[in-house]
Amino acid sequence: MDRIAIKRLTASDCTLFEAVFRKIGAGNQKSINLNADVLTGQLYPNLAQTAILTENEVPLPLSIYGPGGKGVHKLTRKIIKNPTYKNWRLNGEFISGPPGDTERYDNISPGDLAIMAFKGDIVPTQMEILLVSQSSQIDSNLHTNLLALFGNRSMIAVSAAQITSAINSSAVLASHPVNLIVNDPEMQAALEDAAQGGILGTGRLLKNKTWRKVTNTDLMKAKAKAEQIGQDGEGLVNAYLALKLSNSAISSYKWVSSENAVSPYDFEIETAPNQHCFVDVKTTNGPFENIIHLSIAEIIEAAGDAEYRLYRIFEINESGGKLRISEKINDLARTLKSIHETHMPIGARIDSFSITPELMKWGPEEYVERPEE
Repeated sequence: MDRIAIKRLTASDCTLFEAVFRKIGAGNQKSINLNADVLTGQLYPNLAQTAILTENEVPLPLSIYGPGGKGVHKLTRKIIKNPTYKNWRLNGEFISGPPGDTERYDNISPGDLAIMAFKGDIVPTQMEILLVSQSSQIDSNLHTNLLALFGNRSMIAVSAAQITSAINSSAVLASHPVNLIVNDPEMQAALEDAAQGGILGTGRLLKNKTWRKVTNTDLMKAKAKAEQIGQDGEGLVNAYLALKLSNSAISSYKWVSSENAVSPYDFEIETAPNQHCFVDVKTTNGPFENIIHLSIAEIIEAAGDAEYRLYRIFEINESGGKLRISEKINDLARTLKSIHETHMPIGARIDSFSITPELMKWGPEEYVERPEE
């Protein structure tokens, strides 16, 4: 997930833009300060240690949007840290306006805002900046509402929900690039569902006019991400069951889907001698309430006599994830299987079901931490 910060630009920050540097004479910094208490204190705690290997320089592609709602300008720059100073900096050569819009950054001024979205898990691997100008009619309402988050600080870490709230309060146009920068949690949940063929997520993406349009690339990335998250969730459950086995809480288990990718369940657990349970892992990096998808093969298997449960991994991240375990879903599966068999015309089949977690009963929330090894 993106890590987002907002910087209130100082005069020295503005000198990264060549025209401003030559106009205001605010020193020779030629970079934007990235406050250490935010960048390494909150967003990337391991950056300082990891960047030692690259002599405290992290090159990355940079996409700049704005000011005044302008589209993307792509560059390559780097994040650096001088051993003498506490803070990191977005540095490199001067930034000038792109061809055809050479005066684009000429009126950037102290007090303008830079929304920064960092991509990458351990260190930043990509950065997007949206410049929000206090003097632009297109940006002014958004600037005012974002500024209210700061207090007396110069740089803050924010959530996508906070920026979305500011967007909604500012009556920002759907075409404004702030909608590209911020991964709205509701949009991400809808995209996750749509990528798996869910009608609810697809419908929400089509109906919500404040979200940007979904490109083929967006959908392909969402599908790949859903697959990766699913595999990651299975790995986390494997660690969880290994711990249960070491504590004699279960007799044995087998990670079935690691050997057979088309298996209608992921794990087979022997909870006690000759007592078996099939487990299907359903993972999301969003909240517990996100839609769960069950294939018809999983439904048919769960409709059998063997105990069948769902392990719901949610809010998964680098450290671990939250887990809730369903009660047996066999009765629900039999109902869905019966509907599928008796209400579908010959030649038509349902491939999967979209199910809200509220339709099932769940055990308490647990936290599963990734093991060191």
